[in-house]
Order: sequence, then structure tokens, then C-alpha cells
Amino acid sequence: MEAKIYIPSNALALLLAFLLCISLADATTTKNSSETYTNYLKKACNSTLYPQLCLESLSSYTSTIKTNDLKLCTKALTVTLKAASNTSNLVTNLSKGGNLSKTEAGIVQDCIDEMGDSIDMLKQSLKALGSLNGSDHIQFQISNIKTWMSAALTDETTCTDGIAERKISDEVMRKIRKTIMNIAMLTSNALALLNKLPY
Repeated sequence: MEAKIYIPSNALALLLAFLLCISLADATTTKNSSETYTNYLKKACNSTLYPQLCLESLSSYTSTIKTNDLKLCTKALTVTLKAASNTSNLVTNLSKGGNLSKTEAGIVQDCIDEMGDSIDMLKQSLKALGSLNGSDHIQFQISNIKTWMSAALTDETTCTDGIAERKISDEVMRKIRKTIMNIAMLTSNALALLNKLPY
């Protein structure tokens, strides 16, 4: 014999209303959290030289960054490193195109070398940033990271300066300069965010 459970209709209505309230409260909390994270990112990006680029490059990561300064710096550096690697590949492919004069090929190779150095500095910075939590010498590590990021920025600037100062076709110069200037701006932003860390 099966036992039947009888739930009065008003109790069922109360249960459904309760569940609906919980669902709405969760949606409101999620919306408020999302707004908090976005506002945090906007405020942080306003401390950089290129706030619009900062927002564009990091806005899709607000749910990961939340309001954590270290996560913000790590994500900014990760985005910069990825963009630098993509740019390095683009410049390398451009050099292999065979459409460059001997002088242009030399200039582009110098730029590839500078970008390689920049990528190395960014990788070193990201690795050190990832090990900050367990470090006894956080201020020393932050100082090292700032030095490496500054060196990366110098390498990127040296590349664009080298292109501007030498004889290179306008088309090649535009392609390289635009992408490397973007990397330099991302690096500058990541460095500005790092400077705001409370260590």
C-alpha cells in the first residue's frame, strides 16, 4: 500500500513564493556583484595612461578579477604577454614574407629581437607575480617585477623608435608600429596597475 502525502495548496503556494524570492535575491546579488566588479575595474583603469584600452582588454575578466588587486595585475600582465606573443609572431611572419629590402629585413630582425627580450621580461614578471603570496620579501619582488616590466616597455619602445628612425616602407612601418604601440600601452597599463598594489 502506497502512502500519499497531502500538501495543502496554500502551503505549496508559500513554498513556491519562497523559492521565487530566493531566486530573485540571487539574481540581485549577482547583478550587484557584477556592477561592483565593473566599477572596481573602471576605477583601477582610470589610474592608467590608457584607461579605455585597459577597460577593453580586461572587462571580460571582471568575474575572475572581482575586486582583487593582485588578480587584476596578474590578468593585465597575462593579457599583455599574450598580445606581445601574438605581435612577435606577426612581425616574424612579416619578416618571412620576402617583400622586404635587406635594410628593412635588418630593422625588422632588430625589432623581433627586442620583442623576444620584452616577452622574456613579461614572462619573468608574471612568474614572480604568481609567487608573491608565499614570498617573505614581497616588496623586493614587486621592485624586481617593476624593473622587468620597465625593461619590457623599453624594449617595445626601442623597436618602434628603430622603425621610425630608419628607412623602412610606410606599409611595413604602419603594420609593425601599430601592433607594438598597442603592446607598449598594455605594458604601461599593467605597470601602472602594479604600482597601485598595497605592498
